[in-house]
Amino acid sequence: MSTDRRSAAVALGPSNVPSTLGEYSLLTKLASGGMATVYVARKSGVAGFERLVAIKCCHPHLRDDEEFVNMFLDEARLAASIRHPNVVATLDVSDDDYLYLVMEYIEGCSLGNLVRHASKAGTMVPPAIAVRIMIDTLLGLHAAHELKDSDGTTLGLVHRDVSPQNILIGVDGVSRITDFGIAFASARSTVTQEGRIKGKFSYLSPEQARSQPVTRRMDVFSAGTVLWETLTGRPLFRRADDAATISAVLTSTVQPPSKINRGLPPGLDAVVMKALHRNPDSRFQTAAEFAEALERLPIEGMASRAVGGYVQKTFDAGLKDRRELIRQAPEQHRDPRSSQSRPRTTTTLDGQGTPTSPSQVTADQITELPGSITSTQVSAPSNEEIEHRRMRGILAAAMLLLVGSALGLLLARAPTDASPSPSQPPNHHPATK
Repeated sequence: MSTDRRSAAVALGPSNVPSTLGEYSLLTKLASGGMATVYVARKSGVAGFERLVAIKCCHPHLRDDEEFVNMFLDEARLAASIRHPNVVATLDVSDDDYLYLVMEYIEGCSLGNLVRHASKAGTMVPPAIAVRIMIDTLLGLHAAHELKDSDGTTLGLVHRDVSPQNILIGVDGVSRITDFGIAFASARSTVTQEGRIKGKFSYLSPEQARSQPVTRRMDVFSAGTVLWETLTGRPLFRRADDAATISAVLTSTVQPPSKINRGLPPGLDAVVMKALHRNPDSRFQTAAEFAEALERLPIEGMASRAVGGYVQKTFDAGLKDRRELIRQAPEQHRDPRSSQSRPRTTTTLDGQGTPTSPSQVTADQITELPGSITSTQVSAPSNEEIEHRRMRGILAAAMLLLVGSALGLLLARAPTDASPSPSQPPNHHPATK
C-alpha cells in the first residue's frame, strides 16, 4: 500500500469501545493520538436517512480525569458556538460512559499532508492554491476571534495552535480551521493559564514563546508561519530540539519566501513578511486584515474549485481506499430501518464515490497530539469478542432460568413444610426473611 493509501484510514479492530456510541455507528478509524482517536461514523434515521460524521473519542482512562473532562467539554462548547463555513462544525458531545465529540466529516486532507506530499514529489503547493487555503483559514480564525456570548460580549478566543495539522481541506475546495482544545478564552470554565507555553513550538509567536499576554495577533503570526512554509515547502523555525526552535522563533532571520521559491507572484512577499513581523503592533492586527491583503494580490486561479481539484488529484488513491472502507463497513453497524429501504452500496456514496452528506473532519489532524494510542485501545470489538459475549449471555440466561426454577419449587413446597406461628401474619415464613 502506498503512503497515500496508508494515511487514508484503517479498519476497526478489537477494543473496549463499542461499535456504537449513542446514535452513531462507528465505521472506520481515521487516526489516533495521545488523547483521542477519530472515527468515521454513521448516523441513521427513518426513511433511509444517513449522515457521515467524525467522532473524536477520548482515551477511556481520561474519562475519570475531571480536569481533562472539563477541558474537553470546554472545547466542545467553544467550538459549537462558532458558526462559520471555514470552521469545522461541532454537532454533538457526550460525557456519559464514553467522552466523545461529534464533528463534521471532511473528505479531504490536512494542509500538513498536502505540503508533505508535494515535498516528497519534489514540488511545491501552487501559490494560488496556498493563498486560497490561507484566506479560508484566516476567515475561520477571524470568526473565532470575534465570538461573542449571549450578552454580546467578545469572549477573547485565541486558537493558539494554528498549524498545518489543524487546517483541513475538503475535496469541495473549502479549507477549515479545527481543534480548539488549547484555545484561550476569558470565559472558559476551566482555567486557561497565560504563563504557560501552548501550541507546537515551531508555530509559536514570539509573544507565546515569552509567555506574554494572549492576543489574536498570536494567531496571525502562526498563520504567517504556515503560509511561509506552504509557499516554500520548508520548515521556517523548526530545529533539532525545542530550545533551538524557540530561539529561532525569537531571533532567527526570516527570508522572504521568494528567496526560496522564485516563482511567487509580486506582492506576496510583503504580505507574508508583515504577518511575520516580531513586533505585534507592526503585524496585521486581525486575521480578516491579513485575508484582505491576500485577496488583493493579482493571483489567478484562487478559486475553491481549483483547490478541490488539486486535493482530489493528489490524494485520489487514498480517498478511494477510505470510501471503500466506509462502504464495506459491517452490516451490523447499519440501522435496520435504513438497510431495508436503501441498497448498502449506495447509501453513503453516490455513483462517483462522493459522500452524499455535506458533513465534514479529516484524518490526520489528531495524529500530532503528544503520545500515542493504539488502534486496539479505542476501536470496535472484533467478531470473536462479539461471539464470546453472546455465548456468555446465553450461559448466564440459562443459569438464571435454573435458579429461578429451583426457587419456584422451594416456594411451592413451603406451606406444607411448616405452619405459621400464631404471632406471625398469614403467608409469612421464616425462610423468606
